[in-house]
Amino acid sequence: MTQQADRPFTDRVSPTPADDASRRKINLPVNIWAFVGALVVIAELYVLTQWVTGPYFERVPTGPSDPPTWMKASLLFWQIGSIPATLGLVFWFVVRPWRRDRHLGIDGLLVIAFCTMWFQDPISSFGGHWFTYNSWMLNRGSWVNDIPGWQSFGEPGAMLQEPILFTPFAYCYIFVIVMFLGSWFMRRLRQRFPAISNLGLIGSCFVLMMVFDLVLEGLIWMPMGIFGYHGGHLALFPETFHKFPLQEALSIGGTFTVAACLRFFVNDRGQSVFERGSEDVRGGAVRRTAVRALAAIAVVQLAFLVTYNVPNYFIGTHSTEWPRDVQERSYFTNGICGEGTGRICPGPAAPLTKNDNGNPGQGGSIYVDPSGRAVTPPGTTVPDVVPYDVP
Repeated sequence: MTQQADRPFTDRVSPTPADDASRRKINLPVNIWAFVGALVVIAELYVLTQWVTGPYFERVPTGPSDPPTWMKASLLFWQIGSIPATLGLVFWFVVRPWRRDRHLGIDGLLVIAFCTMWFQDPISSFGGHWFTYNSWMLNRGSWVNDIPGWQSFGEPGAMLQEPILFTPFAYCYIFVIVMFLGSWFMRRLRQRFPAISNLGLIGSCFVLMMVFDLVLEGLIWMPMGIFGYHGGHLALFPETFHKFPLQEALSIGGTFTVAACLRFFVNDRGQSVFERGSEDVRGGAVRRTAVRALAAIAVVQLAFLVTYNVPNYFIGTHSTEWPRDVQERSYFTNGICGEGTGRICPGPAAPLTKNDNGNPGQGGSIYVDPSGRAVTPPGTTVPDVVPYDVP
């Protein structure tokens, strides 16, 4: 592999006869990646359609607690500023080069892929809640309870919500920052230490990405009150609303590293691993670009799932006790648990509860109330104990 992310690749480069056989061999993987990417896009569109047309498209209120003025100001800043930041990146890396050359480089492809990542943002809570966003931000609930098989509790107006003016946009510009930061860092390391291996570059980048996340989330975003990882493990500031679990830096650091490597490790044509062979895709520039973009979506989504959501699914099902400082702030509990909900917040002593399988008000699993008693929701039938068949 060579590292020439800044060198543009153009569809107009003519293949040599010696390359034809090898390109035919690697043409299949790019089509497979593109097929997977298309399935990802279709699945996201399906779930989002179910969400906006169903009962869960309802605002989760802040509750009786009111965020302090300084926190509201920071929330407004990030919601308002995130939109033009992302639109500017899309224009610069996608619209502008396409209008000029009818071609997108690796940066444009990754920007498109990053814009689809926010759908996976809440999936680590698939089996149990361990984080929430501040519900003072604009929200309409979230799509989580419309994901097939979703297990964690939620009902309209009381569920894990997503701030729709922040999350979709933040995923784009933050991942653009880390892909440039990481590729720049690895390039400088290669210049300073020419003998360093690719594994050494990746490991060094991973450490940098963990530090970056600790600063971004642990020292900036979370103290501002945007969200909290209440059930995380090995935490800094463990008794506060901005408790920062170190497992977050480990997992998202891995995702950030993949994004940087996709940009850094390119061949002499400027192609990342997922798009090689795309020049042999039949059709014009539009079709080839669509195949490359879908392949980028597949790779980025898979990386996010494997490096972040799968490991943190374990955290969701093994949540630590939520800090008192969190439970005193209703804008962080989202109606999921705490005072007035009849449900204790997650922790080692709290059993996992299941949702109502997409039918609000019709069942769900037994849960524990603040007095420690088991509560059977309306519409739920407790199964009978079946005696053994003994002669």
